[in-house]
Amino acid sequence: MFNWFKRRRNEDTSYETNEDWVKALSAPVDEKAVGLLRKKLIRGLKPALYKYVDRELDQFVEDVAQDALIKILDNIHSFRGESKLTTWAMKIAVREGLTELRLKKYDDISIEDLKPDDDSREVFSLSVASSEPSPERSVHESQLMEKMMKIMNEELTEKQKKAIDALMIEGLPISVVAKQMDTNRNALYKLVHDARLKLKNRFELEGINPEHMLNDL
Repeated sequence: MFNWFKRRRNEDTSYETNEDWVKALSAPVDEKAVGLLRKKLIRGLKPALYKYVDRELDQFVEDVAQDALIKILDNIHSFRGESKLTTWAMKIAVREGLTELRLKKYDDISIEDLKPDDDSREVFSLSVASSEPSPERSVHESQLMEKMMKIMNEELTEKQKKAIDALMIEGLPISVVAKQMDTNRNALYKLVHDARLKLKNRFELEGINPEHMLNDL
């Protein structure tokens, strides 16, 4: 997973400068430096994340700190010294924690159960409509959206419709949709790209401006 080896140092070793930290965290990695940084991350993560964690804060913070350490060690070569290394490392850890919390929101959501309702469709319709349409334009855009939905049902595979519904109408993160659909981000990007291409070609045949309709897809 990451190509570094641990080494031990004398107990009186200190890490006062960025150079000290970078040297200690570069291969072969100083075990004491890793342990010290981990403690610093845990100490900083608790006040940063406690308001977002309902329970088991200590365990969550420890898991996040461990995941963040892996990223820090793998990317130590990218540290530019524009801040203290511990500040840079803490930013990585907090970002890791917030990402994990965001993904946890969707743990109990299955896209198999997502059936966009009329309200969701209306929100989606408004996203491609003008901000203050005239009554005539509102009718036209409503008809256009109905036609668009009909085309989507006719042109797209069930898998493509499921992906677009989850991403565009329900607003789920792409990483969550990829996991739910048992695929990866690249494959999901390709699936959506192919769906857009199908819709673009059909829109052009129907005399619909594809750039206007596909802006948010």
